[in-house]
Amino acid sequence: MVRAKKNAKEDPSFRTLKADYYPVQRTINLGSAPSGTTTNQVLDVARCLSVVNHRLYRQGKTYQVKIDIDNRPNTSQPGMASVDVYALMDTWFIQKAWQLARATYLRSTADERQSMSSQKIARWEDFRVSAGVASPSTIIYPYTYTGGASLGVTDTDGEFELSEITLADGTTQRTFTWGATSGGSLGMLEEYDKTGDTDLAPSTASASNAYAGTDPGVHESQMDDLFGKGNAPPYNAGNFSARVWVKVATLDNSGSSSPSVANGSSRMTTGYFNAPCALVIIRPSVPDTAINGDLTLTVKAGKYKGVAAMNMGA
Repeated sequence: MVRAKKNAKEDPSFRTLKADYYPVQRTINLGSAPSGTTTNQVLDVARCLSVVNHRLYRQGKTYQVKIDIDNRPNTSQPGMASVDVYALMDTWFIQKAWQLARATYLRSTADERQSMSSQKIARWEDFRVSAGVASPSTIIYPYTYTGGASLGVTDTDGEFELSEITLADGTTQRTFTWGATSGGSLGMLEEYDKTGDTDLAPSTASASNAYAGTDPGVHESQMDDLFGKGNAPPYNAGNFSARVWVKVATLDNSGSSSPSVANGSSRMTTGYFNAPCALVIIRPSVPDTAINGDLTLTVKAGKYKGVAAMNMGA
């Protein structure tokens, strides 16, 4: 008896199966190749996610991430015994400064967008800004491996150009930065600061009351206190400081447990923290230290293409 051939159109075993989950690589080993006297190394979470997962993750989001350090001393890279991790402050003015910068970018490019067909506008265009940290600095990339290899390589693929606007003269272009305004960049905090400062109450306070002096329960000095103590805001009302980075943690893998040693205890993870604008700064204890898979980025699971990321603005 000859067994009949299966019909590919009717047999369910030939059908393409659907996965039970949304696949996304959220844990990414990190690598860098600094040169010179590099101090600050810039990690763009959105860039790393885009490269590894082959899809666009936008920079203008607050990602929930953590950084881990390997639980072993790196004898070939003594600078990796201790690293500082920084992120932008997660505050309303960071969010507002980014929103104003993006709105300015969209307004400045509106006429060009209208005159161009949608097919001509770059498919993966994203509003991208600079971390603005002091030079020299270097970029941190995904650090990827082949099967069985003990050493990986940095994956520098992909295009991640900073967004630019053309000024009124028609030729001069400027990028956007979290640092100070310079010859080629517009400082987003400085520009947002120009939109208006908090109103200040008069510096001198005085008050009178019809019953002052006759009602023993009412005192002019007390009224002066009520009028004057709190009439100025509890922050700098004139400008935003460019010092908007906060140290999340110092990671240490020295492995020392002796209380007589200065770094007698080790911290291996930052725990999850918010990274506005997808930016994180890594500073090894020794400048110009390469990160060769010693650090790992993990992004919390969430609803934005599989990761936890909140919009900084619509």
